[in-house]
This record gives sequence, C-alpha cells and structure tokens, in this order.
Amino acid sequence: MTESFDFELPKVVSSISQRGCRRVLLQFPEGLKRHAPEVASELSEKVPGCQVIVSGEPCFGACDVPQTDADLVVNFGHLPIPSVETPMPVLFIQARSSADPVPAVENALSVLPERVGVVTTAQHLHTLPTIIDLLENNKRLVRVGQGDGRIFSSGQVLGCNTSVARSISGEVEKFLFVGTGMFHPLAVALATGKDVVVADPVTGEVGDVSELKDNVLRQRHALIETAKAARRFGVLLSTRVGQRREQVALGVAKALRSHGKGAVVVESDTVTPEKLETFGLDCWVSTACPRLAIDDQAIFAKPVITPVELEIALGIRPWKEYVIDEIFAF
Repeated sequence: MTESFDFELPKVVSSISQRGCRRVLLQFPEGLKRHAPEVASELSEKVPGCQVIVSGEPCFGACDVPQTDADLVVNFGHLPIPSVETPMPVLFIQARSSADPVPAVENALSVLPERVGVVTTAQHLHTLPTIIDLLENNKRLVRVGQGDGRIFSSGQVLGCNTSVARSISGEVEKFLFVGTGMFHPLAVALATGKDVVVADPVTGEVGDVSELKDNVLRQRHALIETAKAARRFGVLLSTRVGQRREQVALGVAKALRSHGKGAVVVESDTVTPEKLETFGLDCWVSTACPRLAIDDQAIFAKPVITPVELEIALGIRPWKEYVIDEIFAF
C-alpha cells in the first residue's frame, strides 16, 4: 500500500497569514523528511511574502522545539504536549496517514484475546473509531486509555510516555498497536509487561515485540552489571524544553554521591559519542530522552543507562521491578 500524509497546508497557510509571519521554520521527523522539499515549495508559492526554511536537524517529537529566530515553527508529524509550554509559537500538524488499518487489524484477530487495549500514534489516531468498531464486531472487549498531562489524545502513545497503556493495563490481556515500526510497541511492552500485537496498516502485516523485548532486556541487564563497577558517572541533562528533567538529574547525582560514586551533571542538546568521550567517564545516566539509552546504546563506547537502571545498579530497586524510563507530565 502506498501511504500518503495530510500536511494540512491550508491550515498552515492560514496560520502564517494570520500571524503575519515573515520567516517560518518547518520541522519534520526523519520518516517524513522526504516530503519536506515539496511542502516547503508549495508553502513558498502560497505565502510569497514569507521566507520558508526547513530544519535539517533531527526532530524527535513535540518535545524538540528548536532555538530559532523564525516567527513560527511548524512541527509536522506530532501533536502538542499539553504540559509543555513552548518558548515560541509552534503549530503542530499531526500528518494523518492515508493507510487503511482494517486489513492489518483483521489479520491480527487470530492472535487477539477477548480483552484488548488499543494504542496508536498521531498519524493513525483518526482511525481509532474504525479499529474499535471492527474489534467490537468481532466480540472483543476494547479499552482505550487516557494519558497524563503529557498526552494530547486518548489512545496516543509516545516513545517516552505510555501512560495511556498503563492506565488500562490491569483491564486487558494484550495490547494492539496500530502503526509502523517497533519503537512505540516496545515502550508499551517494557512499561506494562504485557504482550503487544503490532498491526502495520501500511503493509497489512502482523507481528509482536516479544523477541525484541527479550533482547533489549538482556542488553540492559548486561549494561547494569557493567555500571555497578563504574566509579565516575556523567548525568546527562537535556536543554530541550520537552526533555529537560533537572530535578531528576540532580536527584541522580545526589544518589550517586551518597553511594560513593563521582558524579558530574552535563548539560547538552544533541548527545553524540564524541561529546561523551571527551569527558573520559566510566558510565552515563541519561535524564534526556528516555529512548537515548535504549535505542542508541550501540553507538556509545561507555554504558548509557536510565535513572531506573541506575537504581538497580545501586541496589535501590530489584531487577524484577525493571520498567522503561518515561517522562511524565510536569
């Protein structure tokens, strides 16, 4: 199936015109960047008095608002984080997908139990009513959770926040994730301990994250064991408005020092191996994006762990209580 996205250009044009913007910055996540030239070109034609610039930097979510002198940032592919106040005007365009979820969900029926929790991403939220009707017509008891103040819509899951899933975990036997990739369903599996069935609306294929989850847990356990022997720690503190957890970072540093470890809090925007290596430390604890430690670990020479994993390394939390690190509403 060929997938297209609704970039809501009339809405963007109207917002630019109403604000009298002279300079606009467009943000796209990596999966949508191939559409950036076409979108920028069309906007430039429709608002000729406005300079349209595309950000070449990675955009990791609604948490990732750039420092810019533009009058408006247009963030494609994400919904606002209600609990985060942006330092400048940002227009969020969720980029609804054209993919029909019905074939994939029908293919998933054979592995879905009676009680199912449904989660998805911004691109597919508009298809939730269709998904729910299909499941209920096939005698499934469907639950859609409400998130905390970091979540814009019921049923929406972020890589850094699975509160919609956690809110209904005790009521369901499995979760159904409708979307592409394993990034989001892995978070749900690690946060709830429940099996997650993945229905890909683009390919129609059905999978699960069990094997990936087991591999990740083995990797995390090995890193925690390595961290136990570390003496000098760096604590990463993000400068990004939606990722900054200063109190968590300071608490991590305090815990390390109380256990006889050296700790230095390091503030950074984009975290790269080169930045970390210059400090010559034994281990890093990331209070920035929770997925940095899990998804990017292979590129770092030294262990990068989460605050939860540090608690296990220090003996504060037992391994059996392992959960994925998340950013909650603040």
